[in-house]
Amino acid sequence: MRTNPTGLRFRRHLVLAMPWLMIVTVVSISFSSVLSGSSTNVFGQGQKNEIAWLKKGALSEHNSLPISVMWRDAELKDRLMQFSKNQRVAIFLDRRVDPSTIINLTSNNITTEQFLLEIAKQLEIGICQIEDVYYLGPKKTANSLASTSDSLLKAANKFGKRTQLRWKRSGDLRTATVVEPKQLLLQLAKANDIEIDGIDGLPHDLWSGLDLPASSLACRITLLLAGFDKSFQFGGTGKTIRIVDFKAPEQVTQTFGDISDAPAVSKILKKEFKSLKFSTRRNQISITGSPESVGIAGMRAIESQKPEMITGSTTTFSLTTRAARGAIFATAAQRSQLKFSYDKNNPVISKALKEPVAIQAVNVSLNGLLEMTVDRSPLTFKVTDSEIVVSLK
Repeated sequence: MRTNPTGLRFRRHLVLAMPWLMIVTVVSISFSSVLSGSSTNVFGQGQKNEIAWLKKGALSEHNSLPISVMWRDAELKDRLMQFSKNQRVAIFLDRRVDPSTIINLTSNNITTEQFLLEIAKQLEIGICQIEDVYYLGPKKTANSLASTSDSLLKAANKFGKRTQLRWKRSGDLRTATVVEPKQLLLQLAKANDIEIDGIDGLPHDLWSGLDLPASSLACRITLLLAGFDKSFQFGGTGKTIRIVDFKAPEQVTQTFGDISDAPAVSKILKKEFKSLKFSTRRNQISITGSPESVGIAGMRAIESQKPEMITGSTTTFSLTTRAARGAIFATAAQRSQLKFSYDKNNPVISKALKEPVAIQAVNVSLNGLLEMTVDRSPLTFKVTDSEIVVSLK
């Protein structure tokens, strides 16, 4: 899914130092983990533990690789933000989506976009990519948000070069651990020498801290207003904006990338969505039409993505979990395409496998994960070419 398609792809090298280019399994099961940050300043000044978010071509490259995720009784926002941090993929959850919603899902060898789409479908919400950020929120907003931001950038062009540069200027959005969105908008306005009319009409609200990659001023303000079902229009010379109700345009264009056979997928979609216009370029499909129809067709396009399995790469595991040892062994075996076996008639082994264990790890090897799983237990394990065998020490 792309709002500003580049068409860029990279040649693959099997020996890579960057762990985010490896095949990653993320297992997150009912274990509380909160993003930490001690900054009290807006826009990243003094921010600690900044995340090196994936952007543009690197984000597209990452999305072509497979991930496997298992969530059990996971609280939506907490787990989603941990996933975002681990994968270095920026995600913005609309304030209208209940952050405490409990999610249960298991996904194997899918793309990051497909995983986010599964969450969206489970919650009956929408998903879109606006610049380098994935937005999850009401379908009405998600189907139009990227096009709305693009239209605002184009509208800024009529006010002269200085105003164009102001609205296209790229900037981070990193805030304190708790932020009031109205105050954040006012600080953005002050930092960029603009005025906002109608801001007093926004209700008071408190958000957990934001950490988003550099994006245009139009994108940042669009995201902040979206949750209030608001957008903005330019006034005067382009230095003043007026907050207005969000209104979906009659027609939008969205581009979806990482489609392995874009022409064939486009041909199938054309038969199903006769009112839409399609164009393909390399591994991308651009769809134009009504927001609702484009949103549905876009879901089909995302579902058609095929992650590229890289032979010879190292499988690593990133976990934030509190789960039964047996569940961790079973998931690790499935992800590694191995069998999981143990003596089911041995009560000591069975009891130990049912006991929960808390694990936090990033990019550990299979053996490293299993060592953590059997720690402080009577169990040991052996990994062969075909199976993982658990036994007593």
